[in-house]
Amino acid sequence: MVKSKIYIDKIYWERVQLFVEGHSENLDLEDSNFVLRNLTETRTMKANDVKIDGNQFVCRFNVAILDNGYYLPEDKYLLVNEQELDYIAQLNPDVINDAYQNLKPEQEEEYNELETQNGKINFLLQTYLKEFRKGGISKKTVYTVTPEISSDVNEFVLDVVVTTPEVKSIYIVRKYKELRKYFRKQSFNTRQFIFKAIFNTTKFFHLKKGNTVLFTSDSRPTMSGNFEYIYNEMLRQNLDKKYDIHTVFKANITDRRGIIDKFRLPYLLGKADYIFVDDFHPLIYTVRFRRSQEVIQVWHAVGAFKTVGFSRTGKKGGPFIDSLNHRSYTKAYVSSETDIPFYAEAFGIKEKNVVPTGVPRTDVLFDEAYATQIKQEMEDELPIIKGKKVILFAPTFRGSGHGTAHYPFFKIDFERLARYCEKNNAVVLFKMHPFVKNRLNIADKHKQYFVDVSDFREVNDILFITDL
Repeated sequence: MVKSKIYIDKIYWERVQLFVEGHSENLDLEDSNFVLRNLTETRTMKANDVKIDGNQFVCRFNVAILDNGYYLPEDKYLLVNEQELDYIAQLNPDVINDAYQNLKPEQEEEYNELETQNGKINFLLQTYLKEFRKGGISKKTVYTVTPEISSDVNEFVLDVVVTTPEVKSIYIVRKYKELRKYFRKQSFNTRQFIFKAIFNTTKFFHLKKGNTVLFTSDSRPTMSGNFEYIYNEMLRQNLDKKYDIHTVFKANITDRRGIIDKFRLPYLLGKADYIFVDDFHPLIYTVRFRRSQEVIQVWHAVGAFKTVGFSRTGKKGGPFIDSLNHRSYTKAYVSSETDIPFYAEAFGIKEKNVVPTGVPRTDVLFDEAYATQIKQEMEDELPIIKGKKVILFAPTFRGSGHGTAHYPFFKIDFERLARYCEKNNAVVLFKMHPFVKNRLNIADKHKQYFVDVSDFREVNDILFITDL
């Protein structure tokens, strides 16, 4: 089947009016909308005017009033043709070729020094950059619209950046803000001092190795995941009679800890002989543990499929090479020997301290009784899967972290995927990363093929019913 596409053929400006001309291939443009949409799908701005002539289109966007009478906010925007399905506009290669032909000798030399293809394309797209300076000359108040290929989604976007000077407030307001900032800093320093004081005092009085175990997480509200399987195995072996087991959990890294746990956590960190963590845990990187303590990382994910920690050094959101993040771990447990160098790199620890025991929460995959039980439970909850081939799609998020996490659903050809499901008697279960802010919208005609199971906590339970 021939694929439908939208191409951008020309970009130009008339004052604050952005014009985008282009054409479609194998796609009727009548009764469709052209919009600018940000990557997290939280903003959609309809074109002020669109002219359609067969498969040709001209969109006009007034950036000064596009956001319901206000200027187009700072963000990165895709050009989207909205129909029953959405079509993301691509850049016509002729646009790049024309920009290259117009390079001056010194620009061509700079262009040739660039190493990546996207870097070269973005250099050429600077030709279409539009900059508005306050009063025509301001260096502090600038509104910039830059066409580029986004490194986040590898698609053409309009990158809007608003630069403004710090607003000078009246004296009393300025003083209030300064005092608030000062007291917040003092409050933080006081909390850190108390935390470390409790930790160090407790550590001093527990120099000898004891039998205290602590499970703690900043992103898990209860005993679940790897923790649950380790804990249950300890109970099975009656190790709870030998060890004093404690837990300190928090549902989300951005949540505030309860007043009691503010004191319990540093106390137990200083006392515990074995500390289990399963994710990024900022507070444990701020203290120095005694040599007899074991800080054991049982990372929540399996395998080495994405970069985390020091594997992201030098990248946006990644720790710098001198960071103390993750280095506290005395042991990290992984699924196989193949994973050892990758996790040692990510955590900044020695390879000999990465132990390939297998991942605790995958043990259940070999429990036939549990498999039979959970399959029945899943079929009762998802009757659509009965008699079908089940495909699980569970990608990680895109973006630099929790605040910018999203997933580019527009890259999925849902029409083609639905045809595959129809032909092969299959359904696709979509389980998105908890950080992803934009939700999957499933068209009514596709609901017999696709199901969003992102709210299911344990992906392992889904694996029992998964064929692919």
